[in-house]
Amino acid sequence: MKSRFLLILISCVALTAARSQDITTADGQVHRSSSLRRAGSTIMIKVTTPEGGLIEVGIPAATIVKISFPKPPELAKAQAAGSAGNAPEVLLLTGDYVTKEAEFKDLPGSWWPEMARLRLLALAGTGKDADTATLAREIGSLKSPDAESLSRGGTLFANISSGDKEAVIVGAKALPRIGGGPGSALAQLALGRILLVKKDYPGALRAFLTIKVFYPSATLLQPAALFGAAQAYVGLKDEKRTAMTIKDLTESYPSSPLVAEAKKLAETFSKP
Repeated sequence: MKSRFLLILISCVALTAARSQDITTADGQVHRSSSLRRAGSTIMIKVTTPEGGLIEVGIPAATIVKISFPKPPELAKAQAAGSAGNAPEVLLLTGDYVTKEAEFKDLPGSWWPEMARLRLLALAGTGKDADTATLAREIGSLKSPDAESLSRGGTLFANISSGDKEAVIVGAKALPRIGGGPGSALAQLALGRILLVKKDYPGALRAFLTIKVFYPSATLLQPAALFGAAQAYVGLKDEKRTAMTIKDLTESYPSSPLVAEAKKLAETFSKP
């Protein structure tokens, strides 16, 4: 019984240590706390007094240089799922973290920007337009070039939901088609989808293939881009390239839910 109690005590201490975070401020001070909460522009932490008690003190967020946030265990799994183009798995792995850690998203050392980036691409790749735009706006509150690019590309999906085709076309053209930031691939996906609706199949194809050729690292968007390209080829009545694109999708991203949709699309040319 005594041994069991000791094991539980050691586990609790280890868990507390794992969750402890060092907060480094601009004046060189380092504070350790296992608890953080936000009160406006102040970060509240619990520190141990010389007498051994705990008190809560506030640190202005603007003075914080870095916080050693523990790396979320879901991140590596989400990155691996993202590399495989498995958007549903990424959504499953990132949802809780992105929601619960949003209040700390702008603090140096936060893992929120990377988890939110993965989630944003997964939302866009699975056609969740309203959710894509909402998260893109939240990412846009961060002060960095990548965040601004993702926000500009992601917010275009709000116009897909509302049916404002011209707003998507204008917004996508405002971002570099080639050599742009991470939001450019998002913009091309939104543009391709709108041009499909307009039955501008050559234009849609150009947008989707831009993602495949010039943004290969955007793996969470590749299944949607390939599926869109296959739809454009159907519109152009190009049976051979439709089949080749669907084969590329099914072989390269077998875990994508769009594989089933692509197989249905393949029947377009198989029917007598």
